[in-house]
Amino acid sequence: MTDRFMDIELSQARWLVMTSYLLALIIDTMVIMQQSSIIAPPLTLMTLLYWTAQLLKNTHFISAFILGLLMDAMLQSTLGVHSMMFIILTFVMLRYRLLFRSHSVIQQAFVVAFYLLFYQILTFLLLSPTLQPGQYSLYWSMPAIGFIIWPIIALTLRWLTQKTTDQ
Repeated sequence: MTDRFMDIELSQARWLVMTSYLLALIIDTMVIMQQSSIIAPPLTLMTLLYWTAQLLKNTHFISAFILGLLMDAMLQSTLGVHSMMFIILTFVMLRYRLLFRSHSVIQQAFVVAFYLLFYQILTFLLLSPTLQPGQYSLYWSMPAIGFIIWPIIALTLRWLTQKTTDQ
């Protein structure tokens, strides 16, 4: 990473951040409509975690709250549950984001898988999803899928950010 990327501000990549949130919401909506949401990690949350780690001068709590409300609306769950979970995970990421940024992408993927496991535990406790007997292993394997997807998301957004700030 270059020093210029390390010191990026929201004003430099505002459209990229908003577009990535919108694209993640659209992909999450398509996954929900395909009934494969039990194994697919929430890309909206993963995108939020990425931008929370990269943009150091912002706290991202408002983004977490709004994205959580949109996830509640998409999933037709109790209003505010996903907002609360997104804010909790954003807070934890804010506490450790400098350490998180110092890791390689694979190490970051392990950390994100842990965050997704925490998200799954909170979802299980707060929303009590109804799972069929064969779906338990799929439900709890979502963090492993997030571990696989994280390097793609992180490297793509890093490349796009560098292209955006070079202009």
